[in-house]
Amino acid sequence: MAARSGRGDPGFYPERREPRDGALDRLVANIGFRAHMAFARELRAPAELAAAVAGYAARFRASAPASQVADLRYQLRRDGLSGDRLAQCFGLYAAASGGVPAVPAAEALAAAAALVSGGVLELADAAERGQALALAAAAFALCGVPVHLYAASDAQAREVAGLLAAPLAALGLGAAGVSAASSTAERRVAYGAPVVCGTQRVIAFDYLRDRMQLGRRRRPLQSRIERLSGDTTAGLLPMLNGLHCALVADADEVLVDDARRPMVISANVEAAGERLPFEQALELAGALAPEADFAREGRGVRLSERGAHRLARFGEALGGLWAARKGREELVCAALTALYVLERGRDYEVERGMLRLPARVEGEAPEPGETLQRLLEVKEALPLAGHRDVLAQLSVPRFFRRYLRLAGACADARGLESEIWSLYALRTSRVGALPTDPAPVARVFASAEQRRGALAAAVRERAARGEAVVVALRSAGEAGAVAAALQQAGLSFHALRAGPEGSDPEALAALAQPGAVVLSFYPAQRGVRRAPGGPPLHVAVADLHDAARHVVQIAQCFAASSCEQYLALEDDTVARGSGAARSAAVQGGAELPPPQAARIAAAAQRAAERACARARAEQLARERSLEELLAFSGLPE
Repeated sequence: MAARSGRGDPGFYPERREPRDGALDRLVANIGFRAHMAFARELRAPAELAAAVAGYAARFRASAPASQVADLRYQLRRDGLSGDRLAQCFGLYAAASGGVPAVPAAEALAAAAALVSGGVLELADAAERGQALALAAAAFALCGVPVHLYAASDAQAREVAGLLAAPLAALGLGAAGVSAASSTAERRVAYGAPVVCGTQRVIAFDYLRDRMQLGRRRRPLQSRIERLSGDTTAGLLPMLNGLHCALVADADEVLVDDARRPMVISANVEAAGERLPFEQALELAGALAPEADFAREGRGVRLSERGAHRLARFGEALGGLWAARKGREELVCAALTALYVLERGRDYEVERGMLRLPARVEGEAPEPGETLQRLLEVKEALPLAGHRDVLAQLSVPRFFRRYLRLAGACADARGLESEIWSLYALRTSRVGALPTDPAPVARVFASAEQRRGALAAAVRERAARGEAVVVALRSAGEAGAVAAALQQAGLSFHALRAGPEGSDPEALAALAQPGAVVLSFYPAQRGVRRAPGGPPLHVAVADLHDAARHVVQIAQCFAASSCEQYLALEDDTVARGSGAARSAAVQGGAELPPPQAARIAAAAQRAAERACARARAEQLARERSLEELLAFSGLPE
């Protein structure tokens, strides 16, 4: 697989540099993209490749597969990873895996070949997608190219690493997983493996830390000598070996849906003179006499006339901000409150060198403001918190564009082809038939209250019939309102939330029971694989998502037999997107007729998708402008 356009850095820390293509280069590339979409979007699954792989697998099984690696690697470096050499890689991996079937399906082999060539590959069957990613990763590892295989969660990354470990070990190679729970030493060892499985957040943050450590001057020769000699401290060496190759599972979610989620490394920073005003305020407050200069009023303090005059004299001597009467009196009153009203152990705690404020209960006094909080920190000789300086920041598109080789797989990328091309310069191809899923039925109501009532009634009816029901939610505010509506309807439910280890297994296990109700919070359904069997399952989508495919993905993850989407005309997302269709809706009923509901839902969904695509394009334009601005002044992170 050839590196994409743009200069790569083959030195100590390989990564791709952002190209500076001219207008003519971009025009030619766009013409090629349009031609690909028109004539080469659908790929065939050639029987010749499957036959060649089966022949090589049978031959390699007759001898020790590991003994073939050295000779094959020499041929790969001489001839490249294509044609008959690619079939040998797939055959060798099939021989080492020893699984059933003996040779992967023709669609999986065609998809793996497409991944090696680069781009985003659509394949409906999840098992075949996993086979294709494993075959492509093994081919690159055999060729000597380190691979980062991205999964949706830490649990999935460990699972993929476990599946790849035995076949690669039989070939004298290896696979390892990294997660948020891994220590620095464990991650450093894992990144030395030919195939590393992890999530985008874990690997990207390690890359950011490497960039902060290496800085603009990477000193490749000195770094190579230090790494070979082993005399340098390990903590001074970069964590990663560079950005050679990335294979992304669920590419539509990771590359597109997460494109607007920045990765930021920040730290508490305290300016040199930031403490001085608060220290002076506490000293001035300590010089004032109780009763004579100030008096307590509830949980506050009021200055007397005598205290105001004394404070004015102090302010004249100090100058600066103390010359303004209103500002100095407010600041000193806050300092008096910190000294004489708020008590440690009752109003706040100090734990591990940080100020801890108790959770506020409704009806109690409000939490201290920022000024009062900083005065308490100075009073307790603590560092000032709340001010964080961004040390490094990187978006998902900028990170993945730096890989020398990039490819991904997903079930369906229809409608995302242009975005994937503009964000990553990757073409989209499809192998096999499109996925078949239940089409969501749109139900539109006049008000949000009517929508939630109808949803609760439908859930109760289906649960009574013995169906399992998943209520898919996107916003936290709507989640609370829907949960209240379900409780009012007398329904009990489980909450499925996404965590570092994946989705909640207890909530997933509940779906095996007839009449179970589970609330799924996006993106908790990522990586969910509902156990086979169990009762029929219905998905009720409680609000508008950023893309229609999210609803389809939820139905896929839970193996739903039916799906409904509930919207309301007064919802902001529907009101902004439906326009004339909304204003022409027939009034007089709580629920709109199905034809009108379908038109309004489709119009609102298209508007939401356009808005998200526009936001991603604007973010990319801002980042490119920032890179040009920082080209001669600093690192783009």
